Amino acid sequence: MNRRFAAILAAALLVPAVSSAQQAEPPVKRTDEDNTRFGGTSAVFLTLPGDARGAALGGSYASLVTDISSVFYNPAGLAMMGSNQAMFGYTSYIADTRHITAAAGWSLRGGEAALGVSLSNFGFNDAPVYTEIDQEGNGETYNVSNTAVGITGSLQFSDRFSAGITGRYVTEQLGRVSQSGFTVDFGTNYHGEVGGRPLRASFIVLNYGTSFQAKGAALNDDVDPIDDGMGVEPTPVQLRTSAFEPPTQFRVGVAYDVLAAANNRLTLLSEFFQPNDSDPGVGFGAEFSARVSEGLNAALRGSYGYQGDNADTDVTGFAFNSDVDSDQALDGLSLGAGINWQIGAWNVGVDYAFRHMGILPNVNMFSVKLGW
Repeated sequence: MNRRFAAILAAALLVPAVSSAQQAEPPVKRTDEDNTRFGGTSAVFLTLPGDARGAALGGSYASLVTDISSVFYNPAGLAMMGSNQAMFGYTSYIADTRHITAAAGWSLRGGEAALGVSLSNFGFNDAPVYTEIDQEGNGETYNVSNTAVGITGSLQFSDRFSAGITGRYVTEQLGRVSQSGFTVDFGTNYHGEVGGRPLRASFIVLNYGTSFQAKGAALNDDVDPIDDGMGVEPTPVQLRTSAFEPPTQFRVGVAYDVLAAANNRLTLLSEFFQPNDSDPGVGFGAEFSARVSEGLNAALRGSYGYQGDNADTDVTGFAFNSDVDSDQALDGLSLGAGINWQIGAWNVGVDYAFRHMGILPNVNMFSVKLGW
C-alpha cells in the first residue's frame, strides 16, 4: 500500500512538470529595449577636453595630436612631440564649476620615446547645503574635488607607427563622501602619406579601469527604534552604495592634410566613438594654420560632434529661456584659435576654445604650452 501511494504521488508531481516543459516556448530576444546605461558611470570628468586646441577640434583631435596634450587624448602621440614640453589649461565650466589641467613631458632616445605626467581637477567650493527641512540652506557648505593623476609612456615602433599607454589614479570627493579607482588609456597612431600629403589614423581605448564605490561619513547614520517604552538605544548603520564603472570610450579617427604647403596647412578630421554610458556618435573637424611671420604661426579651428542621445528635441517641462530645438541642434559645436611663437630654443603656444553646450551655458577654455 505504501509503495502504491508513493508511486501515485510521484506521478502526480512529475506529470505537471513534464507537461509544463513540453508546453514551454523558447525565450524570445527582445529587440525593443535600450539597455544603454545613460548616466551609469563614475568619474565622468575624465571625458572633458584637456586643452583648448583639443576642445576646439572635438574628439577628432586624437588622430592629429603630437604634443604634450597627448596625455589626455591619445598617449601614442607623445612620442612624436620631439622636445620637452609642459602645459596648463583652464575651463570655466557650467554651474560655476572649473576644470584645471596640467602636464609635462620629456622626449627620450632621440625622439623615439617619451614619458609624461598629467594632472586634472574638476570641482567647486563652498556650495550651500540644502535639506528637506532647510530648503533655504542651513548655513553649511560643501566642496567637490575630482582629481586624476597620470603617467604616460609612448614609443615609436617605426617611422609610421607609434603606441602609448597612460595609467591614472582617480579620486572623487563629494562633501563627506569619496571614491577612488584606477583607469588606463591605450592608443595607437599610424602616420603615412596619401597623394604626397600626410595621413594619420588612430585607434584608442580611454578610461578602462576599476569600478568606483562611494564611502564616507555621510553614509553613516543612526536608526531610531520603534518607541516601545523600553528605552532601546538607536542602532548605528552604514549605508552601502552601488559600484559604477568609469566612462570607457572606444574611438577610431583619421586626419588628412588636404593642403600641405610650406607656409600653411589645412587638415580635415573625423572620428567614430562608442562610449559605455551613451549612444555612439561621430565627429568632424578642421584646422587651418598659417605662417604669419618669422617664428609666428596662427591657427583657426572648428568641429561638430554628433551623439545620438542629443538628437531628441522633444524636451518639455523645462523653463529654459531659449529655443530648445535650435540650441540642441548646436550641441557639439566647437570653435577656436591659437598662436604659436618660436623664440630661439623656446616655443610658446596660446590657445582658446568656445564650446556650445546646447541648452546649457556655453563654455570657454584657455591653455598655454611651453616647449624647450
